[in-house]
Amino acid sequence: MVDRRFQPVTVPEPRSFPSRPMTIHELEGRPDAWILSRDGSGPSTRLIEVPPGWGTPLRGSFTGDVELFVISGRVEADGHVLGVHALWGARAGTGVSGLRSAEGATLLLFSGAPLRFMPGEGAEDPRRPDPVVADEREWTRMPGAPPNSRQRELAPSLRGGAYWQTAAIDLNLDRWYVDDEPTEVFVLEGSWQQATRGKQGPEVVEFPREGYFYRPAGVWHGGALTGTSTVALLLIRAGAAPSRHADAPGGYPAGLR
Repeated sequence: MVDRRFQPVTVPEPRSFPSRPMTIHELEGRPDAWILSRDGSGPSTRLIEVPPGWGTPLRGSFTGDVELFVISGRVEADGHVLGVHALWGARAGTGVSGLRSAEGATLLLFSGAPLRFMPGEGAEDPRRPDPVVADEREWTRMPGAPPNSRQRELAPSLRGGAYWQTAAIDLNLDRWYVDDEPTEVFVLEGSWQQATRGKQGPEVVEFPREGYFYRPAGVWHGGALTGTSTVALLLIRAGAAPSRHADAPGGYPAGLR
């Protein structure tokens, strides 16, 4: 178990270490799961591969907050069909009309624990967020960000903070940053090199596609060693949303699918 208060978690390539079958009570099928990070209070982040037929058509509710981001495949959640790069969530105890995948899917699962699906009506949640499809959001440029990077905000996170994507082409950062909130980063496309500044100097890790890291608050990061020599598309969950500066909307960058 990782103590997320004291050190960054770096998982350069989740599929390079063994998966563990994951059981969610009352959901059919056992997906392969790679634990990316978790802490003693319960919240966890997992990369999971659900088999065809996984899930349930029944109405019920989860015992913890659940958020799904679809990397590949398709999922049906509470009457919504979720394709690639769709984000969906439900708070603990909220009624959900089915969650399943007929064809199978690869997902990022952000959840509280212990996580069980309890058949029944569940509670109504007037604050329930609608599913978000990333490709339907416009790219913007953050103030002070390099001109060859763009961001698009997806949605607030049920666990606090917000989800967004960052895209970059041939980018190296020109300064060091420190954040007041923790950050999770998953590489969706391309590769990303991340530098942090510790007591012994900069530490650099190269993250390929499906690479992941968790960075606690208060860690200096960035500098010229951070970025990509080609292209990168990142999914980020952080305690604060990026600043908005919509001076460069559009389908940028064309080098990413």
